[in-house]
Amino acid sequence: MAKIRFFKKKTRIAAFSLLMFFLSLNVNAQCSLTGWSKLAQGENFSIALKQDGTLWIWGRNLYGILGDGTGAHTQIQHPTQIGTDNNWTDISVGRYFALGKKANGDLYGWGANDYGQLGLGNNTNVFTPTLIQQNVTAFSAGYFHTLVVKADGTLWGTGYNDWSGLGVGTSVGWYNTFQQESSQATNWASVLGTYYNSFAIKTDGTLWSAGANVEGQTGLGTPASLGTNETANFTQIGTDTNWKSVAGGIYHTLGLKTNGELWSWGHNNNGRLGLGTTGGIQYTPQQVAGNTWASIGATNEASSAIKTDGSFWTWGNGSYGVLGQGTPYSGAVNVPTQVGTDTNWQSIPVRSGEVSAGGIKADSTLWSWGWDTYWQLGNGDGVAAEKGSPTQVTCVDNAVLAVNDNIISQKKTSLYPNPAKDIVTLQSEKAISEVKIYNVAGSLVKSFSKPSDNTINISELSAGVYFVKINDSVESIKLIKK
Repeated sequence: MAKIRFFKKKTRIAAFSLLMFFLSLNVNAQCSLTGWSKLAQGENFSIALKQDGTLWIWGRNLYGILGDGTGAHTQIQHPTQIGTDNNWTDISVGRYFALGKKANGDLYGWGANDYGQLGLGNNTNVFTPTLIQQNVTAFSAGYFHTLVVKADGTLWGTGYNDWSGLGVGTSVGWYNTFQQESSQATNWASVLGTYYNSFAIKTDGTLWSAGANVEGQTGLGTPASLGTNETANFTQIGTDTNWKSVAGGIYHTLGLKTNGELWSWGHNNNGRLGLGTTGGIQYTPQQVAGNTWASIGATNEASSAIKTDGSFWTWGNGSYGVLGQGTPYSGAVNVPTQVGTDTNWQSIPVRSGEVSAGGIKADSTLWSWGWDTYWQLGNGDGVAAEKGSPTQVTCVDNAVLAVNDNIISQKKTSLYPNPAKDIVTLQSEKAISEVKIYNVAGSLVKSFSKPSDNTINISELSAGVYFVKINDSVESIKLIKK
């Protein structure tokens, strides 16, 4: 993250340098409220594609997931473009890592690599998008592993394998290079990685799974009937040949068929299977009511789907507001329940964040809800709280924020409340001797010397966005004035 250095206000060179800094942040494409095409969410971060092929990210920068070249524990409130490329075509995320594919079939990865999930032959975290595979037609990031289908129809995996989730015929703890699945078939079409499992659909419409089955999530039957609680090789689920897509959380799985039927299996805690009951385990696919389902998604303990009429439905564990049902905690919902009344929902993440969720509407606007502690919702209101209803992801028109919010890093300085109307309280590990407030043009608008009780009064400021510098810090904190 760029750091702002402030010098004496009467020095023209310093003023010019500050202006150039703000302008330099606008070298990438401008963020806009529309034009979104796909969303993926990990733990405390979100990433999205635009229709113009650009790639955007926001939230918390653990393990370098923001792709800015650093491992600094920074946070970004608004969508920020990764690089300047405009040929990205698809994305997928794991817990703390991300994958992106370009139009030529090159697959890039970055972020956490502790289990070798990037397949680079090591376990070193990666701070910028790095080429990891070529000739890729389909791919998926599991919680700690990566799956790819190549142009020749073969399926490969790397990363966490402690429950045989890679389907390579072993239960070796992890691999840091790509391994081919054990059958070496050449007719794989799509893949999904979850926590302990992998799923894949072949070109003939059959559905296959590998990995842990302790909660029935493979859909293959009881561990007793299989003689094992994990499956080391991809094994077909049933005999149907009309599977369209698959989604899943930690212990439950959803499958969508080409005829619009929705099926679920695994652990039914909090009603996440959508069968009208709560608790128990379903070891084989069970049909969810209705046959007009168009797309599916899941969080760790909840499920979601869009119908052909554009309505959006959720069910399962409502903690953190992930169901979008209008309250921060919606409780347990054991049947699909509509979110609002809108009928223009177009797409949802196959895998949403652990504590957040989102979706894209037909007008290409992007919406999110759930837990916003690290700004992963991208709505820019500065309020770290549970948000139980869909809220639009926003952009800031000014160049300073269009690419980089430059908000807080894990420093011992902070301020609250934010947004604020009048009194703001400052916190610092050192005694506060001076506070300066700058507008988005880089001009000093107010200063305070040794503020009493570490509080400042901003009531005279106009509503808008400002940057606050405490003492001689080289980094500013964004402040929103109501």
